[in-house]
Amino acid sequence: MPTSVRTKSQKKQSSTTKKDALPVDDRAFEQSLFALENACFMVLETRLQQRSMDTQNQYWWQSFINIANPVSLALMEYKGPRHFHYHYRHREHDESILHPVLENPVDMLAMVCKTALAQCRSNLVGLEDKEMVDMRKLLEVSLNAFLHQYGAYSKKI
Repeated sequence: MPTSVRTKSQKKQSSTTKKDALPVDDRAFEQSLFALENACFMVLETRLQQRSMDTQNQYWWQSFINIANPVSLALMEYKGPRHFHYHYRHREHDESILHPVLENPVDMLAMVCKTALAQCRSNLVGLEDKEMVDMRKLLEVSLNAFLHQYGAYSKKI
């Protein structure tokens, strides 16, 4: 039975306390990232739930997946250790040696989101299913919110 004199166990800091410690702009930026992640999750998981669809619905869901997958990969690259999209360049004086060039993951995510927003506006025109129209609105709103917060975030840096 371990005992200690005048020691108090340290409590872990809750996630809400950590979130409140962020400045307002950073909290808004993180909230836009959460909304974007939620929208991508909704698009990718909704397709898996619906097994029986006609060919037209399958076409539209595949269009959604083609838009949401790169955003989801860019989010994973931003949030965690970098596993994807290493770009290599030759060294200036020795072209036989390649070394990885790491881009800023926030800038990469913003570029992917701009492309995804353009694809949403051009490739998802003509949706008739109410659920798909709502999903398109959710994805577009979250992409717009992130890009708006990214603009404020990049000016701050």
